[in-house]
Amino acid sequence: MTDTGHPMIPTLAQDTYHQRTVAGDRTDVEIVTKALSLGMNVVLKGPPGVGKSYLAKFLCARTNRPLFRITLSETTYREDLLGHLHLLSSDAGTTETQWIDGPLTRAVREGGILLLDEINAADANTVAALNAVMEGKDTRTLTIPQTGETITPHEEFRVIATANPGYQGTYELNEAFEDRFRHVKLAYLPQDVETALILSRTDLGPERREEIESLVSLAGRLREAYMDGELSTPVTTRELVRIARFMEDDFMSLRTAAESELVARVSEYDESLVETYIQKRL
Repeated sequence: MTDTGHPMIPTLAQDTYHQRTVAGDRTDVEIVTKALSLGMNVVLKGPPGVGKSYLAKFLCARTNRPLFRITLSETTYREDLLGHLHLLSSDAGTTETQWIDGPLTRAVREGGILLLDEINAADANTVAALNAVMEGKDTRTLTIPQTGETITPHEEFRVIATANPGYQGTYELNEAFEDRFRHVKLAYLPQDVETALILSRTDLGPERREEIESLVSLAGRLREAYMDGELSTPVTTRELVRIARFMEDDFMSLRTAAESELVARVSEYDESLVETYIQKRL
């Protein structure tokens, strides 16, 4: 898309996202870009830390789309999406109300991407605010109850949602709402790719590759434990990069850096298991 200079277009370098092949010979970036170009909304599914939100940000940066982001939870209300009335005081001592657009309303008006992080963490009443605006292209509208205004969405308005299926504290989305999305499933990076990514984001030389391979292998085992319900906290690529950064200039050994990051990160219930895996694998 043409660069309009919109202030909400993210700025990212070309090589900051590692694409994954998810269907045939098509990558996650290609599939989501195609869906958006066809006017579809997209839900990215996968465990925490696989880069779902970052993929949305990367796509907006590469296609010049404004990005409006909100993280949903049980305490998110419709007003957090739509906006709110704000009381203003004038110099004459009077007060008046002014409507302030929320992220959904701004994206609808300005033709941006609304990124809904953790869509399945919001309750049904909050999600219901999206029903009318995610109808077919010729019938979709957004009504603001507080002002009575009805908005016809910009033709480039889209929704990208992220979901952690089965994650603690989440809800099942109803089928009618899920049907409004093109579903894309993401998994963790292959170990060789994740190893290369970590090395590229640190000052560690190629002679440290074997250590990083061991770290990534440990992360893979901890992720399996998380998926099997043995651990309540997953391991993300961001954490592995932080561990590797503390290995730079021999500030910490691999084992010490891993323990200081991962053991502090998990709950007390998980500490002993994580320590055991670290001792066995590093």
